[in-house]
Amino acid sequence: MASGNNRRGGGAGAGPSRRSSPGGSSRPQQGGAKTGGAGTSSGPRRLGAQGQPARPTSAGAARRYQRSAKKNPTWLPWVAVGVVVIAIVVLVVVKVSGNSTTAASSGGITASGVNPPAAPAALTSILETIPQSTYDSVGTAGEPASFTVTKGQSALTSGGKPELVYVGGEFCPYCALMRYSLITALSRFGTFSGLKLMSSAPTDGDIPTFSFVNSTYKSSYVDFSPWETQDRQENPLQQAPSYVNKLYAKYDGSGSTPAATFNTTGGAGIPFLDLGNKYVSSGDPAPMADLFASSGVLNNGGPGRTVIADAIRNPSSTVGKTISASVFIAEANYVSAGICALDGGKPSTVCSTSGVKAAAASLAAAKPVG
Repeated sequence: MASGNNRRGGGAGAGPSRRSSPGGSSRPQQGGAKTGGAGTSSGPRRLGAQGQPARPTSAGAARRYQRSAKKNPTWLPWVAVGVVVIAIVVLVVVKVSGNSTTAASSGGITASGVNPPAAPAALTSILETIPQSTYDSVGTAGEPASFTVTKGQSALTSGGKPELVYVGGEFCPYCALMRYSLITALSRFGTFSGLKLMSSAPTDGDIPTFSFVNSTYKSSYVDFSPWETQDRQENPLQQAPSYVNKLYAKYDGSGSTPAATFNTTGGAGIPFLDLGNKYVSSGDPAPMADLFASSGVLNNGGPGRTVIADAIRNPSSTVGKTISASVFIAEANYVSAGICALDGGKPSTVCSTSGVKAAAASLAAAKPVG
């Protein structure tokens, strides 16, 4: 069982400042080895810039921004067509990419993000019960593996299970997007409780999402250790333990300097994922960077969490295509494949499916580094 720990003033303690170390005193270990690279960390950098839509700040993300800026979102031609049927689609798109913050704040999220409301079970269940057929129909959606595959690293485990470490921040737009995939993927192996509603910073997309703070995850297959180091206004929130600091420094980097060998994205940053020290990723995943930077369809509240969740559940729907929902499912398949590779392929009802196998094949084709 892994817990998101307490908000500011409790548990792991107050988190770091915007450019400081992501860690601090260690939380009690739940058993098993906690391993990682030595060294100190300057902490997760801020991803995204002021304004709408935000321009990524890392070199890798900036290159993806430039590429994506040359692409027109698939819904733009609809606006130019005046027929009645297309006009209906335009209405959907306008709702998805509208400039009002009503959808983001309707869930009770204040500008500060303090004391966010609990995520309703009716909402989280949409993501937690996505049909297997959806995962299989998407596979990898043609997206490359979002993880760097390592070799020769000590296994990261907790309680005899592979451990998945997440370091993010409530303000961070890419973390906001990644949480949808993490919730869907991990729900295939266990159960969440205590998830909260959250939105990224008002000046960083204002993307409706969730927060892992004070949440709990139970699984017989994988241990999940999430750390939200800053709140919606980039104030210190959670202080990650020392072993997480070392993992971040080794596999992600220090400040904006990427970790040698393991981080080839062009800059260090959040969200940072470490699955068993075998699969690591840092900063904005390319598909999500393109989604946030180019079209901004989820900015300023987008269509709201329920519509986003429904679209992820049905990525072939009109809204699903508009928000590139298949990207979220593909990422969930990659996370699932990584867990399956480390836990002995359990449960087979997940690990033997075609969507997970497609992601596993992509990970197996990657050249390990270490």
